[in-house]
Amino acid sequence: MTLTVGVVTASQVTAVRPPDGLMLALALAVLISAAGALAIGWHAAGSAAALAIATFLAVLPWISLAPGLPDRLRLALIATAPLVVAATAEVALLWRATRRRLSPMVIGLAGTATVVHFLGYDPFEHPACGQVCARVPAVLAPVLDTRSAVGLASVLTVAAAAASVVAVVRGPRVRLLTGATVLAAAALSGLVFLRWLGFDAERPQVWVWPLEPFAVAIVGAAAVGLHLRIVRIRGGVERLADTLSPGSVLSGPVVGVHFAADHSWLDIRGVEVRIDPPTARTLLLYDGQTPIVRLVLADRVEPGNVMAGLAPAALLALRNAHLNAVLQARLAEVRASQRRVVAASDAERHRIERDLHDGAQQRLVGAGFQLQVARSVPDHEAAERIESAARKVREALAQLRGLAHGIFPGVLIDEGLGPALRDLVASSDVPARLELRMTDEPAPDVAMAAYAMVVGVLGGVVEPTARTTAEIVVRQEAGVLTAQVRLDPGGAVVRRPDLIPVADRIGAVGGDLVVDGDEFQAVIPCG
Repeated sequence: MTLTVGVVTASQVTAVRPPDGLMLALALAVLISAAGALAIGWHAAGSAAALAIATFLAVLPWISLAPGLPDRLRLALIATAPLVVAATAEVALLWRATRRRLSPMVIGLAGTATVVHFLGYDPFEHPACGQVCARVPAVLAPVLDTRSAVGLASVLTVAAAAASVVAVVRGPRVRLLTGATVLAAAALSGLVFLRWLGFDAERPQVWVWPLEPFAVAIVGAAAVGLHLRIVRIRGGVERLADTLSPGSVLSGPVVGVHFAADHSWLDIRGVEVRIDPPTARTLLLYDGQTPIVRLVLADRVEPGNVMAGLAPAALLALRNAHLNAVLQARLAEVRASQRRVVAASDAERHRIERDLHDGAQQRLVGAGFQLQVARSVPDHEAAERIESAARKVREALAQLRGLAHGIFPGVLIDEGLGPALRDLVASSDVPARLELRMTDEPAPDVAMAAYAMVVGVLGGVVEPTARTTAEIVVRQEAGVLTAQVRLDPGGAVVRRPDLIPVADRIGAVGGDLVVDGDEFQAVIPCG
């Protein structure tokens, strides 16, 4: 292209020698571009290849300065500047692309500019070249002079740069890489424009030297910076994936992790997320066609960078966390259902207790009072019958009071689990040793669950013997209440208790019931 002026002037190497400072800067620019190609090669092979090609094409005009090259080959080497524009644009267009995303318009314009320059440029006809340039007759000389060929090639190169900017901006954007590509396209267009302005100068100016490597170095530096940013993001994502706790998403590139479940999103604890974050700050991870994880990104964090920073181990950890969150949600649903069943059962039991107390029990008390009055009549035979009836009324009242009282005595609600268990041990037919190690009184639903387990186990001993014993240990540690009953039947008849309602009640408060032979243990969180 028009940068030929300086290069062709230098075709007689003894006449023109590039400044040492310029050569040092050129080497530094090429080193930066090569480092950028290596850096993004970890994340996008297509972008790395495009940057390597752009670097190679930008250096070709300098290779043409080597002595001994055929003039036609020298002309071909210095005509490659428009292709630098196309290759630089592809660095951004091929970033993280699942398919080739080449821009036909950019490549077509740049290729046409290269062909026009190669076929229509005669260095001998360039004013700045003077008498030191070998004459290379232009193929298009009959229809296009050198000045017109340089002008047309310049227009096509600027058009290719403009098309590359449009393609990069309209495609999937990564701000750092997109900005560097736009800046490089502007720099390349500026070089073309300045060279065209200096076409008629007798002596070549600084801008006629092939400075394309410096424009490519802008993209190379951005690629290095992007790689370092992705490495930092990957570290943050991996730390997040390693812990996946609510506190781990308060800082770093990812500030929230949501997991898909049916038609809703769950947080790390399996709780439904009711407020959706802005779409621009989210990144969806798919299992096939189904989204399973939604990452909420911090401000100024680009989804493409986070996707590039997701290592296979982090993806596997997120998928496992998705399964765990769904499991926690299902477990919460089961426990909520258990709580509703237990609450309904307790409500129905209270209703029956109230009806028995206010209905049948009151009538039996009235009947007993009337029998007491009738017994005062001096009739021996009638008195015996009345006494027998009164005894049956008292027995019925005792049974009715026990039934109306239910499994949970009033002392459990009024005074707590410890006094209730002491009363139970004192009145039980099974000799039992009670050990209490509680720091504070548990919540009523926790106390009722533990008490129900102890009652269920002791109630299973039908005919205790003198050797039948039970050991009851209730301890509270680190927010967990553990109620343990070790039963030694000692030859007694033991009916295996129906512990399903007890297990439901324990499960409703988030606990577990473990049965191992004659040892029963309820572990209930009470923090």
